[in-house]
Amino acid sequence: MPAAGGGGVIARHPVWATVVAVLILLLAWLVFGAWPAGLIAVLGRKRVVLNAVLNGLTLGGLYFLVASGFTLIFGLMRNVNLAHGTLYLLGGYVGYVVGVASGSWLLAFVAAAAASALLGLLLQWGVFRRMEGEDLRQTLVTIGISIVVGDLMLWVFGGDFYQIQAPDSLLGAVKLPIVVATRGDGSAVLLTYPRVRLVVFAASVVIGVLMWLALNRTRIGMMIRAGVDDRDMLVAFGKPVQLIFAAVFAFGAGLAGIAGVVGGTFQSLAPGEDTHFLLASLVVVIVGGMGSIPGAALGALLIGLSEQVGIVYLPTYSVVLTFLIMVAVLAFRPAGLLGRHVAPAQAGASMALLAAAAAARRRPRGEPVVFGLRAPTLVVIAALLLMPLVANGFFLVQVFAWSFVLGMIALGLTVLAGYGGMVSLLQMTVAGIAGYLVAVFGHSGVTTVSLGWPWWAAVLAAILIAVAFGTVSGALAVRTAGIYTIMITLAIASAFFYLTLENYAIFNGFSGFNSVPVPHVFGIDWRRPVAFYYLVLFWAGLAYVVAVFLRRTPFGLALQGARDNPRRMAALGFNVTAHRVAAYAIASLIAAVGGVLLVWLNGEIAPGTAGVGPVVDILVIAVVGGIGDPIGAFIGALIFVLLRTFASDALTFVGLNQERFQLLIGLGFLLIVFFSPDGVLGLWARWRGRPRAAA
Repeated sequence: MPAAGGGGVIARHPVWATVVAVLILLLAWLVFGAWPAGLIAVLGRKRVVLNAVLNGLTLGGLYFLVASGFTLIFGLMRNVNLAHGTLYLLGGYVGYVVGVASGSWLLAFVAAAAASALLGLLLQWGVFRRMEGEDLRQTLVTIGISIVVGDLMLWVFGGDFYQIQAPDSLLGAVKLPIVVATRGDGSAVLLTYPRVRLVVFAASVVIGVLMWLALNRTRIGMMIRAGVDDRDMLVAFGKPVQLIFAAVFAFGAGLAGIAGVVGGTFQSLAPGEDTHFLLASLVVVIVGGMGSIPGAALGALLIGLSEQVGIVYLPTYSVVLTFLIMVAVLAFRPAGLLGRHVAPAQAGASMALLAAAAAARRRPRGEPVVFGLRAPTLVVIAALLLMPLVANGFFLVQVFAWSFVLGMIALGLTVLAGYGGMVSLLQMTVAGIAGYLVAVFGHSGVTTVSLGWPWWAAVLAAILIAVAFGTVSGALAVRTAGIYTIMITLAIASAFFYLTLENYAIFNGFSGFNSVPVPHVFGIDWRRPVAFYYLVLFWAGLAYVVAVFLRRTPFGLALQGARDNPRRMAALGFNVTAHRVAAYAIASLIAAVGGVLLVWLNGEIAPGTAGVGPVVDILVIAVVGGIGDPIGAFIGALIFVLLRTFASDALTFVGLNQERFQLLIGLGFLLIVFFSPDGVLGLWARWRGRPRAAA
């Protein structure tokens, strides 16, 4: 019996017990003792370090509140809700309005939780209940909803920053029993810290413990877990599964609303915070482990500490530290630190259906064929070649050339998603890296950063590095599947965006690069509209031909087989992982060339070029056009550019602000996803087939 107690553990492991005891004493000395001059020289002043640690812990508490709701909704219920950040910001805004009107901080929490929970119930009833098991459609729909609701909140609250006022009883600082210095008379100087942050951190700990107990030690928690594992069995026992799941979804959404009030008190509320906290939630659950409440807590603390400590020691690269933690976890624990391996729902099934629809559209329909090309294709080629005869410079560059460039970047999604079943959000990031490096290695208006290499050397180096980045990121992403791939690639894309925003030595920070020249080659000024149009048309056409040819090659057929049934392809001797990583390399090459053309098109590049918004825009373009067919990327890009260019006049005509473009895009995207998951191409195919079916 004694061996079962603490003394028995120490007796069995004396070395480890000694190490732990020494570490505890060392930690106590570092916290409660005065630091010697040597330690201060290495780490800095004790007050600064401890403040960074406490800021990281309390920020981790906020991240946990947001991420715990996300891990409940997705990790346990398998509902893919990428509108979770929208629930956070909505709760914060509602809490601000109610707090100002009532003067009550607590009432702000109640109102925020109720508003976010109500929106969560609408999502569960209108989206997830109708799309059970369709991870890809759930993802796309919630992205569209986040675009629409985010723009509505921007419409109502504008772009101002809002701060929620904490009650007077929580204002001010409290002294903690932590010695930060010693006065000349030998008395200790204690650390002071904001009371409100400590209270909120304690509340997040209590909420986390109660959630874990509710899920693991109560009858309702048992029914939730049983419903996730075997819903039909729970229904057979007469349990109200849909009601239980709706309640859990509302609770998770309500937690996001509560976190919005906490975030509005800690920091501020503004447009873009929804995306920031969605991304933070994704990183937290990737690191901690999907579906694990303790994992969410551990991941939140790690990410919060890395951000705040990184600001002290690596202010320019603090976001890289967070990214490196995620990469390390993915490399050694793909399921997360405390997550258990669950075979994720594959996006490949949905992609297979879209690819089959695209194949049906490609079947000959009796049109005349010349040089292996059908008549409609020949007409399109002739029209594009003759376009400069009828279109002015504005249309050639700002409509057609821009559409070709965006279509090239989105074309990589056809290779990855249409052929390989991998929905990635890395395409615009790879394009952004190539565009940035053209400016860094070549010439620009920022002469203090640009190296001035010859244009061909700068372009070659930019493409090689961008392709290498996309390939390595793909090697990490292919360790997962389905929504996990979307989450990881979105987190990587956001890490690059924040790196460019904060780094001035390489990326010139917020300003980016301007006056990036288009080279003169063969005596031609390629910046002239007609010349640039043909330049972009050539590379877009080449990328399209490569994508079409690829699907007919042995590699392309094997990639499509891995999309439909990876286990069978592996049993036949194919290296599924190698094929998928190679697909990322090919998609990255297409996107990198598009990125070079993009920076030449605009003559500049800044963090917003590859921000989260443009990253999502590429997905919107591919889905709207038809992600299962290479031509869909260019159709979607043309629709997107036409809307962005001319929608302002239509919006003004109906009495809306020109800035409501995102609302228009979001609504159109939702309609496509709801009624034609295979995009405009699918609508066209069904419209053409309707008369024959009627006949």
